[in-house]
Amino acid sequence: MNLKKYGKYFFFILKHWNLRLACFTIRQEIKGERKYGLDTSYTNNLQSLKVTSDNKEHAYIYQPANYYMLERAFKFICEAGAAGSLVDYGAGMGRIMIVAAAYGFTDIKGVEFAPELCKIAQENLNKVQRKYPDARFQIYCCDATEYSITEKDCVFTFFNPFDERVMLPVIRKLLASLKIHPRRTFVIYLNPTESEIFKSAGFEEIEYYRKMNYLDYSIFLWEPDEGDYDAE
Repeated sequence: MNLKKYGKYFFFILKHWNLRLACFTIRQEIKGERKYGLDTSYTNNLQSLKVTSDNKEHAYIYQPANYYMLERAFKFICEAGAAGSLVDYGAGMGRIMIVAAAYGFTDIKGVEFAPELCKIAQENLNKVQRKYPDARFQIYCCDATEYSITEKDCVFTFFNPFDERVMLPVIRKLLASLKIHPRRTFVIYLNPTESEIFKSAGFEEIEYYRKMNYLDYSIFLWEPDEGDYDAE
């Protein structure tokens, strides 16, 4: 166990939030890292990374998604019948992609604009590939607004990776894709600071969960009208 790593993350949570949340987070980190065989319990303010995108100033600090919240959200969408390709925006070190594989997703894509994080994510994905032989992992090292959404992309995950300036064009691209290829689509949005944008765009919030005041997520669903399928 890397006590220095967990200690640093513990004090980061303690400084910005509180002791109770710090204790809960570290327990989940240790449990999750052991379960999935990962080493992703780090934070980074992104300013030290070699990111050339003009949207760097609109990206939030890199922080890994809480395993407890992540697994709860995946359990919900799997029971709701989510299927198809999964796209994780702000993939970081690949944690969400690997948890997605554990929940049965096989076509898993990560979009990350920091080359250093893309490299780490790829290393982590290579490490677990044997454990999830049916999973096809792909890392797209590009700005979120540059990723081309395909008709097979039906599940999207976000852990508050960027602000409204970037979220708006991403959602516009998603809506354009759904108009051309109507399909049932799920969104997992952890720490959903820009959730109103999804609601305004016509997504239905089918689940909202909050724990310990600071941890929360929204799950959105886009369900095409019957006429949309007929027009395709």
